[in-house]
Amino acid sequence: MRCEVAVIGGGFGGSLLAMCLAAQGREVVLLERDRHPRFRIGESSTPLANLVLEDVSKRYGLDELIPLCRYGTWKHSYPELRCGPKRGFSFFAHEAGRPFERFPDHRNELLVAANPAEDVADTQWLRSDVDQFFAATARAHGVRVLEGLEVVGVERSEGWHLTLASHDSVSADFVIDASGGTSPLRNAVGLTDASQSLATSSRAIFSHFRGVARWDTICPAAATDRADYPFPADAAALHHLTPDGWFWMLRFDHGVTSVGAVLTNASPGGPAEQEWQTLLERYPSVAAQMSEAEQIRPLVRTGRLQRRARPASGADWALLPGAAYFIDPLLSPGNAHTMYGVDRLSRIFESWPDRAAMAAQLQDYDALLQADIDFLDPLIHGCYRALPTFPLLAAFTMYYFAGAIYSEERRRNGTAGEDEGFLHSHDRSFRRLVLAAYRDLLEVTSGSEGQSVDANVVDAFTKRVASDIEPWNTTGLCHPARENMYRYG
Repeated sequence: MRCEVAVIGGGFGGSLLAMCLAAQGREVVLLERDRHPRFRIGESSTPLANLVLEDVSKRYGLDELIPLCRYGTWKHSYPELRCGPKRGFSFFAHEAGRPFERFPDHRNELLVAANPAEDVADTQWLRSDVDQFFAATARAHGVRVLEGLEVVGVERSEGWHLTLASHDSVSADFVIDASGGTSPLRNAVGLTDASQSLATSSRAIFSHFRGVARWDTICPAAATDRADYPFPADAAALHHLTPDGWFWMLRFDHGVTSVGAVLTNASPGGPAEQEWQTLLERYPSVAAQMSEAEQIRPLVRTGRLQRRARPASGADWALLPGAAYFIDPLLSPGNAHTMYGVDRLSRIFESWPDRAAMAAQLQDYDALLQADIDFLDPLIHGCYRALPTFPLLAAFTMYYFAGAIYSEERRRNGTAGEDEGFLHSHDRSFRRLVLAAYRDLLEVTSGSEGQSVDANVVDAFTKRVASDIEPWNTTGLCHPARENMYRYG
């Protein structure tokens, strides 16, 4: 089989990029080793992900995808495509062996709204449905989508020759890896494992469950009619923070909830089910939320999540962000960064067939992606270092929210540039302040061994964050009167 571009990996990112290139007139083959629908994790979208998806869809005439950019239009246009509303981020800090206790000043809670109402909310993506929909839409736009075919051999000589497990083969002028994990291009292009450059170190246990109780039934103060909550706590990327790491809960409309734990300790060995039950027993309120839940898929337990391959592109190949690296699901960066990669690479292909111009742009693509990773890793690692002191964590997350919200505003008003860094990380002043705060955070938490940091130190750090983000803070982040409850706008 002959094509101009072969895309390896049929998740939403690979399918979307394949559609964009087909819209430019490229002959594209999309190779997916499994068959849709298949289980995938990575289900929490964000305003930034939806804004980039909308931009890309409009630029390349992918009108079928535009309703997916808001919960209301998604439900109206594709009621059979399962999803859930996401009003923002909610965080609740727990102590081992003690039920969650709510305080009037929200000292152990943080809610940050991402939208003003459910109709225009972001979405939780049931990836089995969403990826299948993207692949079907790619096929309708002229992409040759081949499922159940794993790439088992790669040769690079005057183009690409990909051998499939079926003993068939695909020849291409250009290859894009959107597969995630270990790249099949590794040996052919000399990828280097740079995982040790990442400071974040975590692992995960997760599955899907039916019948997970709502947090507002476990913690009545979180009920939807509470005037001080900016949105229902369950209609969010819900984070239960613990000394061991954190639990996520992402709720879909059909009664299923994606639940997992991200942990920073070493695996104790033994069955994953035993570790899961032991973990729940340590946190009574989380256990109460899960007490009637029915597990509908086997638990998955990972090793270290973090990986990084360098470089991310060459003259005739490129990796989407998910194939180039993974850090951690904390703060839900994955889907948005994938959209950034699709946006960047699709623009580069507009120079086809000027391969010299493309090669120069692909060098810039790699440099920009590596800069994104070098910004995102300290941002996430800093959150983990601050976990034992919730007010310190809440303060440090404001760098993420300031960068994300400011980037969203630039997207909406049309001022975002093509070289825009992820989470506004291309802005040298913003980047310098965040990385300096991260280094200071490491210093104030060093030697604490999981203990809380002194309140005076936390107060000074919080004021420092407020001062740092002031030029980009358009929504009142860090304002003491908000008491960790941030409404939209």
